[in-house]
Amino acid sequence: MKKPEVTDFDKKLWQRELEEFVPAKIFDVHTHLWNESFAGGNRDVDSVLRMEIDLPALRSWSGSIFPGRSFGFLALPTPLADIDISGHNEWIVRNVRGYVRPQGDFPSFSGIMVTPDMSPEELRNSAGGNIVAALKPYRIYAPNPAQAKITDFFPEHLMEAADSLGLAVVLHLSKFEGPADRENLDDLTEFTRRYPNIKWILAHCARAFNSVFLRESIHILRELPSLWIDTSAVCDCYSHYLLFKYFDRKRILFGTDNVFAGSFRGKYITYGYAWEGYEGKDTLEHCDSRSTFVIYEQLRSQKQAADMAGLKSPEIDDLFFGNALSLLDIKNIEKSSS
Repeated sequence: MKKPEVTDFDKKLWQRELEEFVPAKIFDVHTHLWNESFAGGNRDVDSVLRMEIDLPALRSWSGSIFPGRSFGFLALPTPLADIDISGHNEWIVRNVRGYVRPQGDFPSFSGIMVTPDMSPEELRNSAGGNIVAALKPYRIYAPNPAQAKITDFFPEHLMEAADSLGLAVVLHLSKFEGPADRENLDDLTEFTRRYPNIKWILAHCARAFNSVFLRESIHILRELPSLWIDTSAVCDCYSHYLLFKYFDRKRILFGTDNVFAGSFRGKYITYGYAWEGYEGKDTLEHCDSRSTFVIYEQLRSQKQAADMAGLKSPEIDDLFFGNALSLLDIKNIEKSSS
């Protein structure tokens, strides 16, 4: 993927629609880093996911698209098959640990990748210290990534280790109906009960790129303890509205899925029971048909949903940074951001 650039069109849209909505402080709980030296079997595979970016570069990009803001990050590894997972994990932890944050920013943390064949001892060794705050299992490591049970890519022996360490788990649900799938709901109900020290973060509005699946599951998800939901990359306004209306607003987290997913031009669109990334058309004669970043489309949807649900300014602040500080147990906001 070619590194994105901020155009005059993007700046215009930001100033017109988002400048007054996005608060001065942002904690991004869902973003990814990558280093090509760990590509392994992917070296000859063209993938948009493999855009080299470390934490200083991510901070620079975030400052470009969210000008004048201060930041903190939960930096996740990039989940690809056939990569050097241990090397990638070690690199991302070193990168975050060695990061010198600009004055005014929050502390940042790293996630590490976990795969079904990883032992609890490997997990504990990789997650040592105070930099690693989250685990990133991913469906691509399951035998059937499209229809995988949670335990197919995040087995219980790793849940037990995560529970003993009190880590967060950023979980991208599988199965065609994601959060509405009965087996997923039963498993989440059981695992949040059995492993109460895990801070479960369901990525992408519980993978509700298509809001129909959240509408059918929100009243179950809202009752599960230790369950948080991040908003990354979802452009369906109704998904955000369902969260604001029915879910605990203190457990909704802002994420971007930057850089490769949140910063491509276009948006995620829905039809039927599906969704896909749509790049838009720049050849329409009846309008200005240039596209902007997915993250701006996500923010437009969140702004519309916040307006419809009647969110107040303190709740919007919580959405963008307060809830993440609570999740990560960052005490004394002013001290942490100085």
